[in-house]
Amino acid sequence: MTTSSGLNPDYIHLGPFKKAEGVVALPGSKSISNRVLLLSALASGTTRLKGLLDADDTRVMRDALKTLGVGIDESDGDCVVVGCSGRFPKDTADLFMGNAGTAIRPLTATLAILGGDYRLHGVPRMHERPIGDLVDGLRMVGAKVAYEQNEGYPPLKYQKVKYVRMKLFGYVAMYPVSS
Repeated sequence: MTTSSGLNPDYIHLGPFKKAEGVVALPGSKSISNRVLLLSALASGTTRLKGLLDADDTRVMRDALKTLGVGIDESDGDCVVVGCSGRFPKDTADLFMGNAGTAIRPLTATLAILGGDYRLHGVPRMHERPIGDLVDGLRMVGAKVAYEQNEGYPPLKYQKVKYVRMKLFGYVAMYPVSS
């Protein structure tokens, strides 16, 4: 089936693009807000985020990114993130994640892939939240992630790696794949 313009409505061809520009309205979601913060931090250039959810999880993510050397300015009500072009300025950091599951999971994957000497920890309740499936997957591609206390649970300790190699399949639990 095609439209009058000859385009197939079931298929949209995207990219590759060298630059993306526009405005995206974010719903009130900790998960989406933290992912857009992380993507903005890893991007090149400056990203202005309007209406970013203000919650404990997003405050934890902003604090972690600042500790990693990412420029974040919230003085005018918006959140302006100065991207670091795919590498955090600091490759050594101790990151307190509170009980922010939507922050620790994507940071676990990102820090493992980028490499560095990092430690992620949180409140005692965070240390009871399982993260083993994600860490197992990261280890399979060469990441150096260790458990400091109980196997399968934070706190986590990272070591620098030269590279990781990945091949992902989408049939496993969603949070490890989406992280």
